Amino acid sequence: MLNDLRTLFDDLGKRLRLAGPGPIVLDDHQWQALEARVPFLAALSTEEIAILRERIGEFLAAKHFVAIGLDLQPWQRHVIAAYACLPVLHLGTRAYREWKTVIVYPDTFTPEQEWVDDAGVHHHAVVPQAGEAWERGPVVLSWNDIAADGAVIVHEMTHTLDAGNGDVNGFPPLPARMPATAWTETFSAAFEQLNDAIERDEEPLIDPYAATDPAEFLAVASEYFFFSPGYLREVFPGVYAQLADYFGQQPHLRAPEIETGLPEGTN
Repeated sequence: MLNDLRTLFDDLGKRLRLAGPGPIVLDDHQWQALEARVPFLAALSTEEIAILRERIGEFLAAKHFVAIGLDLQPWQRHVIAAYACLPVLHLGTRAYREWKTVIVYPDTFTPEQEWVDDAGVHHHAVVPQAGEAWERGPVVLSWNDIAADGAVIVHEMTHTLDAGNGDVNGFPPLPARMPATAWTETFSAAFEQLNDAIERDEEPLIDPYAATDPAEFLAVASEYFFFSPGYLREVFPGVYAQLADYFGQQPHLRAPEIETGLPEGTN
């Protein structure tokens, strides 16, 4: 009997640890303040809002915020969580896996970076960044950049989704319904098209930073997908269709263009 009770409590404790902390619930006053600060909320349906509120609560409970050089207020965490949860509206916050920490600087930060180019030459530089995401965390953000353009959060969160296959390479874990070949062919063709245009000194169809590598192409395309969906659907219809299937969302039906900066006076 005693052994049975021990086993029961051990199993219960294991389930509670796996489940993690319960979601944090934003009260109506906090939610109204968030609506005043995050423009994309006005474009969501009633059903999407209900799901997003759940996702935000899960994210706030699961992630640990570390502020460096600023006093990060609860409303700022709420803003970050709202943008972070838009990509996982239907994927669920478990898609962000086991990483725990969100580090927030007051402004653009300058991490040291090292890399070897195609010629084998080793480089070392300090590169200003608005955001950065490591394969197993943390996610690092700049508050001033968020205030100017919350899409930077979606960009970095897309990198963490991308890392779900073990590498950040523009190929996230796809739902079983999505053929990997279609994703690869579509994104490879668009990536090559963008790089070809840049090499010909033509105006690139999207931010040329997307031409850096396939991972950055995915992250930049995701920004356009959520906040300039009408444009992305026009210039890269195949990419839009793949992202719509992956995220389970059709942002072009919300609005062709959605503001991403915090409204003046709300920050």
